[in-house]
Amino acid sequence: MFEELKKRRTELGKSIEEISQLTKIKKSYIQAIEDGNWEQLPLEIYTKSYIKIYSELLGLDSKKFIEDYENYLSNLNYSIKKNIFDLKDKSNLREEKQNKTKNYPRWTISFIIIFIVFVLILTLLYFDRREYYIPPPPNPQPLNSPIQEEVKPQKQLNNEEHHKSNRLKIEAVEKVWMRITIDEKEKKEYLLDKGQNINLEALKSFKVHIGNAGGVKVYFNNEDLGKLGETGQVVYLKLPKD
Repeated sequence: MFEELKKRRTELGKSIEEISQLTKIKKSYIQAIEDGNWEQLPLEIYTKSYIKIYSELLGLDSKKFIEDYENYLSNLNYSIKKNIFDLKDKSNLREEKQNKTKNYPRWTISFIIIFIVFVLILTLLYFDRREYYIPPPPNPQPLNSPIQEEVKPQKQLNNEEHHKSNRLKIEAVEKVWMRITIDEKEKKEYLLDKGQNINLEALKSFKVHIGNAGGVKVYFNNEDLGKLGETGQVVYLKLPKD
């Protein structure tokens, strides 16, 4: 199932390095999630968070991926418990054989069994104790407020800037990634949460690459372009149209 994430990322034209920069998740963790190599990932609470962030960035339903990961955890826990019970059974058989040849005190046998189980648990925990990188939380923009562009010193406007006539407004109704090219030269990338919006101006045109068509409302020169596609659908727009 997790191969679907890699397929979706490829369709969006994004590399693992770019996804890592957008989500602040280590590249090795993203690769492990796509390949289903859970033993290379940190504790389950962090792994679930990474799966949710990554799948929603790609415009996919995170619930099915988290459920698949939880099924893996359930099977793993069952296997661990079975190994522990098997070990206890073997220890009991060994105890019976030893009692036939030598009558050890009962507390000694109990201590040996507890010690063996304790060592096994420590061994299992050892393989999951690594140095984890927990990315710092991003600084989200307040909801229902536009993403602010970098403030630059004011300068005297040239003739072209006085006559910019094309305006683009995009409102996010779901989490969405997009890339926008202004006048064939200036490229910008955005990762918007629900409720955020952007406002841009161009002298001639915009080229818009949207990773989740059902997650945005687009207005060009104050005209609502309507429904662009379904949730998770990738669309490309050139405004104004030729």
